[in-house]
Amino acid sequence: MSHTGDPNKKAKDNNAKNKVKNQEEKINAQHGKHDYSKKTDHL
Repeated sequence: MSHTGDPNKKAKDNNAKNKVKNQEEKINAQHGKHDYSKKTDHL
């Protein structure tokens, strides 16, 4: 099989994207968002 990739394609910078994502998750955790608890509030 021949490889037909685009040699001029820019590489993705996933590290920068992940850094921003981790910062957002850290901020959300500080605000108490997306907490997981098995305790039910409605019973």
